Amino acid sequence: MGTFETLSGLAILLGLLTRLAVLPTLTIMGVAIVSTKIPILLNEGFWEMAHAMRTDYSMLLGSLFLLIVGAGPWSIDRFIHSRLK
Repeated sequence: MGTFETLSGLAILLGLLTRLAVLPTLTIMGVAIVSTKIPILLNEGFWEMAHAMRTDYSMLLGSLFLLIVGAGPWSIDRFIHSRLK
């Protein structure tokens, strides 16, 4: 599983199949939030959960942004797309 996460992250960094590579990231972050942050919310309260969740929430929103917008102009996706035209 760690290898899959690393390869997905590398693909996102390079801009290679970005929208496809973001899907596992969204899934991983969803599972992380449900499995680790919900118990914090129930046991320690909202503010502790919000503090612990800030990185997960940022990664979730960043991944959602990349899913909607796609890769940028310097990505491998854009290079391949311009070559195929």
